[in-house]
Amino acid sequence: MGSWQSTFAQWAPAWAAVRGLHSTPDGDAVQMAPAGGTVPPQYVVTWPGRDTPRAAAEVMGRRGARLTLVTDDAETAYGFAAGQGLVPLSRLALLTADPSDLPQVPQLPEGAELGLAESAGGSVVEISASGNPVARGRIALGSGFAVFGGIDIRRADPDHTMESAVLAALTGEAAVREAPLILMPALPKSALWYGRQGWSTTADILTFLRANDT
Repeated sequence: MGSWQSTFAQWAPAWAAVRGLHSTPDGDAVQMAPAGGTVPPQYVVTWPGRDTPRAAAEVMGRRGARLTLVTDDAETAYGFAAGQGLVPLSRLALLTADPSDLPQVPQLPEGAELGLAESAGGSVVEISASGNPVARGRIALGSGFAVFGGIDIRRADPDHTMESAVLAALTGEAAVREAPLILMPALPKSALWYGRQGWSTTADILTFLRANDT
């Protein structure tokens, strides 16, 4: 069993936190939704998993709900979801890294400033230029890990200068907190670039919804 599987119940809520979502344990699944709202939840669970069929049944019975399977066997995960009447919505790559393998000192563009602020569920790194925020990212920490998310680059960044600076600042924060493992969901098309920076793709994050909800 990989580290992402054995620690799923711990890092999944941290992933919700960096997305600005509230999370609730639900057996082996984790429900995620905006706090205090009426938006149907996202059921996040591993595939295969003991509670995965139950979570799929709950999604099928609730309009607007989504099922997210974290897996290293995408082919059978897609087959399971199709058998439940669910259709694909999105796909992310779950990246992992050791902080010691990543840059930890951000290289800021000329005139840019870096700030770190605490927020609900973690910390926010923000880069500002001319007094305006141009890039930010979030980190949530747990026992033995950190989760990155909320990477938001607000101006053209063709050479990844801003993104690299945000990630380095987040990694430095993880290192200071002595987190030996970093996890970060990212778009699959970005995985190659991240791989060159020291990240490894360890699983897929597949999200589904009811066919009649599309």
